[in-house]
Amino acid sequence: MVKFYQTWCGHSIRLKPVWDHLAKDTHPSAFIANVDCGLSKDLCRSYHITKYPTLRYYIDGTEYDYDDALSIESLREFVDANLVVQCNPLFDLGLIRRDERKTSLKSQSNGESTTCSQRALNFAKKWIEKTLNEREKESERLEGLLANSDSTTAELRSWMRERRDMLKVIGDHQLHSSSDEL
Repeated sequence: MVKFYQTWCGHSIRLKPVWDHLAKDTHPSAFIANVDCGLSKDLCRSYHITKYPTLRYYIDGTEYDYDDALSIESLREFVDANLVVQCNPLFDLGLIRRDERKTSLKSQSNGESTTCSQRALNFAKKWIEKTLNEREKESERLEGLLANSDSTTAELRSWMRERRDMLKVIGDHQLHSSSDEL
């Protein structure tokens, strides 16, 4: 996701701390960048930037304008839902088929598709065996930590969000599996 801006623009100035926070907190699989149109006039002209700030994002090589809310919560929710490659431990552990998986990364080591780090898989293995109640408590604990995480590092906040999201994936899968059996 790219923010095209001008240093003299009041809207760009107001968005700067929110954008900087988003860039600091976003999972490394999503790219958050700035383009100063005062310094990069030709680039901004080639992208037909006429208002500031302009936010654009790219999915599979296609460019889209972001025209939604500019709060940190809205931007983070959008980036997490649309741009971050989500870890799916169920696929990586062989518990669901490839066509049930939404996103993947190419593993550098063996060429097979994978969505999770080894650390994430270890976490998932532990929590797959737990009860729904235990997973919900852990998810609530992580939400509480995230709500009060201003002093924690971006890497730790990202890991907390990834764990929370994996618990949701595990819970959703087990809920669907149970309803399929009925």
